[in-house]
Amino acid sequence: MKNLRFWTRFVSYLVIMLIIAQLLLMYKRNWFCTSLEPRRHINKMCELYKSGAAEGNLCIPLCDSQDQFTFTCQTFHSTKDAVIRVTWGDIRFVLKSAVSNIPAIHWYDNGVLKYPSEKEFLSTLKAVTKHMLNYSLPSSSINKLAYLQPNEREMNLKIRGVEMDNIWILVQDNEYLISKAYADREIFPQVMGTCGPYFGLEFVEALPETYSLLYDQDTKKNWKRNVKYAIMMMELLEELDNNFREPLHLCDVKIRDFGITDPENGRAKVLDLDMVYPKSIVTRFIKEIETCGEDGDCKYYDCRGRCNTEIGKCGATITNNNLQVVCEKIFLGWRMSNTILLPGLLLSKYAPDELMVALRQCGNPENEDKVPRGAASEDVRKQIYNILVEIDQYIESDSYS
Repeated sequence: MKNLRFWTRFVSYLVIMLIIAQLLLMYKRNWFCTSLEPRRHINKMCELYKSGAAEGNLCIPLCDSQDQFTFTCQTFHSTKDAVIRVTWGDIRFVLKSAVSNIPAIHWYDNGVLKYPSEKEFLSTLKAVTKHMLNYSLPSSSINKLAYLQPNEREMNLKIRGVEMDNIWILVQDNEYLISKAYADREIFPQVMGTCGPYFGLEFVEALPETYSLLYDQDTKKNWKRNVKYAIMMMELLEELDNNFREPLHLCDVKIRDFGITDPENGRAKVLDLDMVYPKSIVTRFIKEIETCGEDGDCKYYDCRGRCNTEIGKCGATITNNNLQVVCEKIFLGWRMSNTILLPGLLLSKYAPDELMVALRQCGNPENEDKVPRGAASEDVRKQIYNILVEIDQYIESDSYS
């Protein structure tokens, strides 16, 4: 009897410890957050500003008028230490932290603080952005990156040094760099401003989750909405594939990482750019995998390649594409062992068979038993887009009710 009580207690304590450990892991990975998190980061940012280690146009309003702002933490952001929604009246933006493990650009010479010359700084920025984008940005873009306020260049050498330190951290954050480098595009959130290693991005409402335990999401009203969203997403993917020097790949695809500027006449935007890379950069990541025994070893999150098992090396290119991943994970839904567990944006009782057949072909082009690694074809892209446009036109007609 004593042994039974001992083992019962032991198992109970073990379960409690495992639950606590899991919650701590989820908290550490920012799968959930508390109301204290935004305040902690805002205080940290403002301490940097007040100590003279942070510059930027967001510093004064956020640090001198905090009581006028509302700060709300955002969940599920494992790649960023801070993602905070900031509200000031009708103005909303998302404050994010840049990567923090970047060595400083300044140095000390016999105890004297030194910074690179303006020419050296521009040259260094050009080199690091070339490495990250596999593309030499034009001089005009480098000049915009090199100053927090390009039209009001700081002449105070001390403040300019702090500005250089801040910019050096910011430009090596993939999300900040892409947002700034392609600021003329309408598919990425605009940079609203910075303060030290923090930067504000335009707020865009994320796509709604398609599944709920509390009520039925598969309604005719939601189907109308989802068709419009899917058309906007198809147009977004078309731009990512064809309107850059080389395709930009989405290597971590989740529905909450996409947003719509306006439900009726807006467009889709990519809200999380930490895992968005040019094709050649993703290929580099996959090629750098030392050894492989099967195709599953050759991947960078959702960007997938194949393994040459004869030599135990990953192939020289990424094999799937954005449309395949979006069809698989967003349009059809999350699956395990070929069984859909959570329905996707277009998995609906209102979806015609023609669309479902095309989506399954898109999500698994080569009908593979394991995780799909083939690329969706241009023909299936056109087919899905045309079907969605026809559905949308029919929905808007008087005959749809």
